[in-house]
Formats: sequence, C-alpha cells, structure tokens
Amino acid sequence: MMYQKTESSNVMAIRRVIGSYPQTIIIPGPILLVSGAVHGNEPSGPQAIRRVMDKLEVLKPTIKGKILGVIGNLKALIDGKRLIDRDLNRICTPEIEDDLISTRHPGFHEADEFNSLLSIVYEIEAEKDGSTIRFMDLHTTSSPSVPYISVNKRPDSLNFANQIPLPVVCGIEKFIPGHFDHYLTLRGHLGFTLEAGQHDDPKSVDHHESAIWATLVVAGMMEEKDIPDYRSHLALLIKEVSVTDAVYEVIYRHEISPEDGFVMKPGFKNFDKISRGELLAYSRGQQVLSNWNAYLFLPLYQHQGSDGFFVVKKCQ
Repeated sequence: MMYQKTESSNVMAIRRVIGSYPQTIIIPGPILLVSGAVHGNEPSGPQAIRRVMDKLEVLKPTIKGKILGVIGNLKALIDGKRLIDRDLNRICTPEIEDDLISTRHPGFHEADEFNSLLSIVYEIEAEKDGSTIRFMDLHTTSSPSVPYISVNKRPDSLNFANQIPLPVVCGIEKFIPGHFDHYLTLRGHLGFTLEAGQHDDPKSVDHHESAIWATLVVAGMMEEKDIPDYRSHLALLIKEVSVTDAVYEVIYRHEISPEDGFVMKPGFKNFDKISRGELLAYSRGQQVLSNWNAYLFLPLYQHQGSDGFFVVKKCQ
C-alpha cells in the first residue's frame, strides 16, 4: 500500500486518493468511484484498488471514462480499528452534510473523514460533464463469508448489481441509513457495496480485485479482451459461491450497545440457515433465539459495532 512517513510525525500517513486512471477523462464514459476502508479494520479494499491501479498503469488500456480509488476512514485504517469515535458507515447523511457545509461541526472524528469524502464526491460530480457516476464500496466481514453484493432496492441499482456473478442482498438501507453507499444513492448515483470475505483472509483481496475488473466491464468502461485473465477473475468469484443468482432481502437487524455484553454463538457464517427457536447469541445475560426460518447475515465476531446480526430471506 501507499504509506508515507511525514517528517513532522512518526505516524504513518496514507493518501486518501489511491489513484486514478486515466488522470483525466479522454474518452467519454462513466466515472467509477471505488472506496475502501470505510471501516478501518478492513484493509482488503485499498489493497485491491492499488493492485488494479498498478496494473492499469502498466497495461495502459483504452478506457471509457475513468476509475478513481479512495480510502474512507484514514485514521482508523492507520490505527487498525473499525472506527475512531463513530462508525463512518452510519454517519454519511444529508443532515451531517448540511452541518459540515454550515460549519456546524458535529464534534466527532468521522465527520472530518466524511467531509474529505464529500470534497471528492463534489469534484467528480463537477467533472462528469454528462457522464454517469458508478460506485462500489469495498468491505469485509468479521465472520467467514462468501463474497456477495449489498445493494439498495432501486431497480436500476439492483439490475446493475445482478450483472456481477455473486449473490445479492437488498434492503439493508431500511435498517442502517447513513452508510456511504446509501448517501451516494441519495445523490442519484448508481452502485453497490461489495463484501469480499473475512477481514484477514488473503482471498478477500483477490475477490475485491476480481470484482473491480468485472464492474469495469459491466459499466461499459473496458472490454473483456483488454483485461488479462478476465475469465479467471470471473471464475474466482463464481467458485466461492454455490448460487450466484440468488437475491436476498434483509428482514431484521439485531441492534446492540456496549452495555449489552453481546456475544454471538461461535461458528456461524454468512447465509447459514437458521430455524425458529435456534440459539443465536447471548445478550444482557439472556439467550437470543431465532424467530425465523431464514438465513443469518453478518453475525458479529468483533469488539466494535452496533449490529449484532441481521436476518435475510430469499426473494427468488
């Protein structure tokens, strides 16, 4: 990754903008904004973005529009923490944007991170000159997981996401507004969140990279023939999942607070089937039992976070 020593500090500083290809748009086309490390304990996204940017600089292919890679929560990434004061992926709202524009600083670190991201969003909106803006926000999970896409229920977003050969989960914005994906959608942009696997699994970087190449093709920015081993990238995504065309909808979020002493029952993975009455977790000294015959989603196995788990159902 792109670490630089600053002369005035022993802290390793990271550039927010990982790279852009090309630097300015030569052939009209979409702008693809790829963000990573909105949660600082998820370094896979920036690593994958760096890989793609390095390969583009070597290959120098013809590309319609441009791809821009950015880091979300810089300080949290440096510190190896999910967040500093508040979850950046919960505070990206028009209300906080208004506060920042009006210089009414909300008083927590992640507001500064969001403000820096806003500057980038405003800049590419001014640059687009009639081109569409696409986005993908790269994440990983605390529990083992196959790669999958999380997307809002807007039909054009869902259609865009369904062109990537991965399971799709929709509707999470109903339960956790304020994530960066949702903010970009509210501004009229088209895209999704890509969850690549567990935080520390090296395969997560591979999955993220392969998904970026796939998205460049789906967005009409590159041709398959211009991407070395493109079919291998698709095969890598497909081989990790048993059903690539499944669509799920979030039906429940189990919210937690530090006082709950929440502990997830060990061994759960994303999309594990759960049955009514099954033990899922412990909270406030009590058992948390399933009320559904459905699928478990994002079980929490890390110390920071307010989402104990979600429940999803299949839409098809």
